[in-house]
Amino acid sequence: MSHSVAIVGCGALGGVFAALLVTAGAHVTAVVRTEEQRRELEERALRLLEDGRETPVRLQARSELPAGQDFDLVLVLVKAFDTAAAAAQLAERLPAQTPVLTLQNGLGNAEALAAHLKPEQVLAGVTTFGALRECSDVIRLTGRGECVIGAWATGNKAAESRARAAADLLTASGIPSMATANVQPILWRKLAVSAVINPLTAILRVPNGELLNRPALDPLIAVLVEEVWRVAVRHKVPLPTPPELVEEVRRVCRGTASNRSSMLRDVEEGRRTEIDWINGAVVRRGMELGALAPANLALASVVQAISAKEP
Repeated sequence: MSHSVAIVGCGALGGVFAALLVTAGAHVTAVVRTEEQRRELEERALRLLEDGRETPVRLQARSELPAGQDFDLVLVLVKAFDTAAAAAQLAERLPAQTPVLTLQNGLGNAEALAAHLKPEQVLAGVTTFGALRECSDVIRLTGRGECVIGAWATGNKAAESRARAAADLLTASGIPSMATANVQPILWRKLAVSAVINPLTAILRVPNGELLNRPALDPLIAVLVEEVWRVAVRHKVPLPTPPELVEEVRRVCRGTASNRSSMLRDVEEGRRTEIDWINGAVVRRGMELGALAPANLALASVVQAISAKEP
């Protein structure tokens, strides 16, 4: 029996996951932002590009999640500033037992989902898959990776069981995934990487790997990472040491050297960025417990200044 999955937010990463799930035999409903995008996906196959191969994939696209339909998993992949609105719609249309997984950038997405849904149905995680939307119906898989997910309601056995089931579902569909008992360190570790790569590539207008070719950035990278680490410690989230996190940043830059970050693409195309959920989140979480993060504040301010769509 094939799995039934809804993907809310069919951008680059959502398109890649939708294509991989459909190719593996899952029934996928893609919930998109506009009627135009819905018509395009319904009328034309989504084309997945990888290593010179092209795979056409037919998707069932909807502008709203169908009410009363049972899903084995709902993936939320909208931009972070749209999460609250998506959560409100999901709360009206989903049974309380349906697991809802966020693999979005930054912090605050799981909280936004849990504010509208049952906290025990919310799953959170990270992914190392890389994706690029080349045009409305063409998605490039720039790098295969894995997902690490966990229950947002820590210690809730039903929620932890949902996390394991979601990991098994994704793995069976060609998206290697594992469940973790405590997802917070995973989210903050990725935040430390994102807080460096996203704003710096957006400000300098360079691909990820170029950050390694500019030694003048090394002190700033170290400070940014240490601020994230210090704020995480205040919130009792265990992380590797700041030097280990800096090496993680460098490893990701090497592994995604030719990639242009999502924030860079947003700035180039005049779209609103997720800076408030990345560096801005570090600043706010720090202020809650008296840990200032001036370097993260500075980068957040610069990105906001160069992005025409920031509120």
